[in-house]
Amino acid sequence: MTSWSMTACADRPWSRPAEESPASPLTSWPAGSEMTWHKFHDFLLKYRLAELPAVVCLFGADLYLRKLLVDALEKKFGNGQKVERENFYAAETDPENVLVAGQTFSMFAQKKLIIVHQFQAWTAKQRATALTYLDKPNPQTILILVADDPPEEYPRRKEYKKWFDSAATSIELVDLTALTNEEVKQLITELAQNMGKRISSEAAELLLELVGPRPELLFRELEKISLALAENKSITPETVHELVLGSRLQNIFEFTNALGRKDLAGSLRIYAKMRELISGNEIFWFLGILNMVKRHYRILLETQAGLGSEQRLRAAMERNKIFGPNRKDYIAQAEKFSPAELLNFFELCHETELKLWSSKIDTEIISTVTDSNLLIENLIFKLCRTAS
Repeated sequence: MTSWSMTACADRPWSRPAEESPASPLTSWPAGSEMTWHKFHDFLLKYRLAELPAVVCLFGADLYLRKLLVDALEKKFGNGQKVERENFYAAETDPENVLVAGQTFSMFAQKKLIIVHQFQAWTAKQRATALTYLDKPNPQTILILVADDPPEEYPRRKEYKKWFDSAATSIELVDLTALTNEEVKQLITELAQNMGKRISSEAAELLLELVGPRPELLFRELEKISLALAENKSITPETVHELVLGSRLQNIFEFTNALGRKDLAGSLRIYAKMRELISGNEIFWFLGILNMVKRHYRILLETQAGLGSEQRLRAAMERNKIFGPNRKDYIAQAEKFSPAELLNFFELCHETELKLWSSKIDTEIISTVTDSNLLIENLIFKLCRTAS
């Protein structure tokens, strides 16, 4: 998996070789050509009827959106016939090998998809070489280039994005990072339909709030919900509340109660238990915990504002999809904290979230897990020190 490197080194795909000038020519695309950056749904809509391009670039790290697009391209390209997939990893090969493969007919199928993963591992010159496939494309082969979006603090991010802006004048480029909340909710609805389920708008909003705008993680949660519902076709807010939060919610109450008591040992113990309940070893796992804790403090603030008014209190509970006995738990806990304490807790969580998002390390190596874990534990220390 790709590391976001800050220094030049041959085995770090985000590094640029020291001898390469930042002004390396991209290619000879005409200035002022119309840009062809596409959003996910726009690209799928365009190519339902249009002829497929020779080269497609997928820009973004979400594995599920990548899979959906590659599957859609294969289905359209094959038109009912088998299509071979030939995979390359840019960090382990060079563009010349890819170009040769593009002109070589498949022995196993009439048509072929060539997928180059970690496209960002190549220098600008190598990436431009790969695009010379456009000079003589094989009508039986489509070249798919898969590139991650670098973190904000990557020192050459602007230069890197500029290369893709230029490339978009000649190839179809799909931006997988540009989904709005409305588009994510649309995707949630489509995913549920593909699993034979109907999800209400309220349930989709709650799922998005709990999981975040990550199609890959949303798919996992919907798959779990679908299996639990069996023959039941309807996904309601109550369903999401029970199956996505489940025992996590009780841990959140225990966790915030322990923080309120300044019980450092108890807070760390419950945090460890929460880690066991949520699968995954990437940064989004830690962001998921923070997302739940932040949501909990926000609901406590809204509950606290409604104390003394049954109407306002009921509205806060309904707005946040809080059901049954959990309402009493929120009211009881809201009475224990002052507004200033809850706001301070929320701000500390937000600061930690920003630090996690700005992580410079690859999301699947052990150092990221260790660093992210230390950030959460440091947050617990701060919350216990400031709680009363």
